[in-house]
Amino acid sequence: MTVAATRSKNNAVPVARQFEPALRALGDALPTDIGVPGGMMAYRLQARSRATTAEAVAARCGLTSSERSSGGVPVTVFQAPAEPALARVIFLHGGGLIAGDRFAGADIVARHALELRLEVWCVEYPLAPEHDFGDIVETVLAVTREAGRDGMRILLAGQSAGGGIAAEVALRAASSGVRIGGQLLVCPMLARADAVTALPFHGDRSWSAANDAAAWTAALGESAHTPPGERHEIPELGPTYLDAGSAELFRDAVTDFARALWRRGNRAELHVWSGGFHGFDSAAEDASGSAESHRVRGGWIRRWLDDEL
Repeated sequence: MTVAATRSKNNAVPVARQFEPALRALGDALPTDIGVPGGMMAYRLQARSRATTAEAVAARCGLTSSERSSGGVPVTVFQAPAEPALARVIFLHGGGLIAGDRFAGADIVARHALELRLEVWCVEYPLAPEHDFGDIVETVLAVTREAGRDGMRILLAGQSAGGGIAAEVALRAASSGVRIGGQLLVCPMLARADAVTALPFHGDRSWSAANDAAAWTAALGESAHTPPGERHEIPELGPTYLDAGSAELFRDAVTDFARALWRRGNRAELHVWSGGFHGFDSAAEDASGSAESHRVRGGWIRRWLDDEL
């Protein structure tokens, strides 16, 4: 993957040339400081303007879609037509814990559903600051508990904020009797960035350190909840896939979490994509690096289904 020789003035970490146009477009669309008055609402409005629909996801991926409610939580189910599912994926969208809906990034998993015979549950979890991180996680844990009642194998999957929620749900499930078969964590939002980590990403156009600090403050508030990447004790978990771009704020927390999983004896696979900014594979979908990231994730899911991890 070719990396630009010069560094963006807003991001001290090199971004691959193939991703630069998409990053510039994000810079024109998304606020980089949601902590200022009106910033969070502006971010939500931009997320809504970029939203897709269940019909669009289903048509693109060759799937059927249906709606259900799990304890009052809206869930859209995608599956292959007339094909019995081999596993059920709980997918959690990104949006910094404060924005987005259940269809955002759904094709990260849905694109593999037809070939791999996956049933994908996209969950409309509550958002901060109206709900705190603990409420969000407990909502998803309840949906996950229901999803596994019929004995179907469960894979927790999430992108960005959804990846952080999935990680925390898996940690809590380990002590609450909810069976989780594995995790697919795509550029997950796992921990608050320290000052050293945050410095190069102060004005990052994909997800800035300022946005990150404001989002965690909104989600954690005055509660005692701890983000999953800040946990000192990691239980035994199912196989885990993690990835990040080398040019994104979450990179160090993702690699640290992978090491924590390995130290506990868990099976974890980590990919750091050279020159990738946060969410590069969704924003620059036609780039060769994005295609490779999707191929690798699909391969990992296949190996997970075949118990080869």
